[in-house]
Amino acid sequence: MRRTRMLTVMLMLAVAAMTTSAHIGSPDTWFRGEAGPYPVQVVVRLPGVVPGLGQIDITVEGDGVTKVTAQPVIYNAGPEGAPPADVATPVPGRPGTWHAELWFMTPASFSVKVGVEGARGAGMVAVPVAAVAEKQLAIYPWLGKLMLVLCALLVVGAITIIRAAATDAVVPPGEVARPRLAGTVAPLAGAVLVAGLLFGGWQWWQSVAREYADGLYRATPMAARIDTVGGVRHLRLDVPMPTTDGPRSASSRLVPDHGKLMHLFLMQQGVPEGSAAAFGHLHPVPTDSATFSADLGTLPAGRYAVYADVVRETGFAPTMVATVEVPEGRARVNGSSSTQQRVAGPAADPDDAVFVGTAADVQFDLGDGASVVWERGNAAVTAGDDARLRFVVRTADGTEMPLDPYLGMAGHAVVQRTDGGVYIHLHPNGTVSAGAQRALAERQVTDSVPGMLAARLAGANGMAGMPGMSHSAQPTFAGALDFPYAFPTEGDYRVWVQFKAGGVVRTAAFRVRVGMPAEAAGRPT
Repeated sequence: MRRTRMLTVMLMLAVAAMTTSAHIGSPDTWFRGEAGPYPVQVVVRLPGVVPGLGQIDITVEGDGVTKVTAQPVIYNAGPEGAPPADVATPVPGRPGTWHAELWFMTPASFSVKVGVEGARGAGMVAVPVAAVAEKQLAIYPWLGKLMLVLCALLVVGAITIIRAAATDAVVPPGEVARPRLAGTVAPLAGAVLVAGLLFGGWQWWQSVAREYADGLYRATPMAARIDTVGGVRHLRLDVPMPTTDGPRSASSRLVPDHGKLMHLFLMQQGVPEGSAAAFGHLHPVPTDSATFSADLGTLPAGRYAVYADVVRETGFAPTMVATVEVPEGRARVNGSSSTQQRVAGPAADPDDAVFVGTAADVQFDLGDGASVVWERGNAAVTAGDDARLRFVVRTADGTEMPLDPYLGMAGHAVVQRTDGGVYIHLHPNGTVSAGAQRALAERQVTDSVPGMLAARLAGANGMAGMPGMSHSAQPTFAGALDFPYAFPTEGDYRVWVQFKAGGVVRTAAFRVRVGMPAEAAGRPT
């Protein structure tokens, strides 16, 4: 009974986890940064089920490293409430790479603390990880057959015991058992009873399995509508938020990420292959307790897939989705002077950008002699392997273009599988959210009331104090952009790379066909 109750509680906890990091279809967490004096790259591969065993690969640059550790810390417990750090082991044949396995027992927002010790001293970095249930594992065929055999033996044994209890067990010592009516009725009644118990257990199992399946992560839907006033279009978004953590409004429980409460991406749908398609990166602002609004500026009319990324004060960074039909309209006559690439007109936010163009394979022409080159090499791009998302921005004379800080970083990238099954917003430090890092790092034991941490962080500069953001104070960046990531599945993808040069946000679009890993070829699906 205790084990059954524990299983039910675990399943209910998994059902309750209806959020994840800012991705769709990309369960792995990629991080590139510094653990004190050590440059590190961390890849956390979650099993997709909770409880589950995560695989952690840590690559440390430089020699002299003697020890690498990893520790999962739940967002509201702190290090004192976490298990001891696991010591990672070196990976044979991969110098500088260490491996650890961590149990994630509860669906929640975690901070995986990676520690490095060596000749340069000790350092630590926290990587935000959202542990949620994203899939339902099937039972192994051999285990299912074994369980059926054992069940059959138990059923036969139970009926045999019932028959013996009704016949041989009631015969006085020394007498010979004679055929009795009970010898026929009792086994039949026992068989009916056992069948009823089996049926009830099967129904309970199916009910629990359905609850678990219903609770698997799906991108959170949100309501989207267009309000047009004088030809100027505004996108209104109703943002759903948990209702179990207090009465405060939805927006009050969000923390800034790169100085914005929301990053909104719109991808035009239904455009024939090889034709120009629109892409928008906007930053809506809250208009009431649970509604955000964005000026669509010069975004062309059409049907769009909408992805909204926010960061909650718990460290969760969910992606919310919608589809919207954008009507014809015009840009505002007032606003910022930011020029949108290939589309004239002002924007409501100087960091907003609207792009219309055709995706390239390797080199994207920016239209003024400058270009963006995807240095992915000649090898085929395969799912699960390093995607080699390295892009170099070059001026007309071939030199690297100096880049301005864009939302505190050298650039941003967005990846989408053309069928919508994969979406993710990338940064040079990986798939993690800087806002989530900051929320986890600055959370205090006194932040027990929903909205307290968000209010404190909102009162500070939106990008000040973000872990891994020390480079944001630099006046310019080199023209090379590198995003650690691996495409999770095969298929056709689009990659949009955004950066700022000369005070103007610019966008380059690429297409790529991602193949199946060689080791997976020929396997049954």
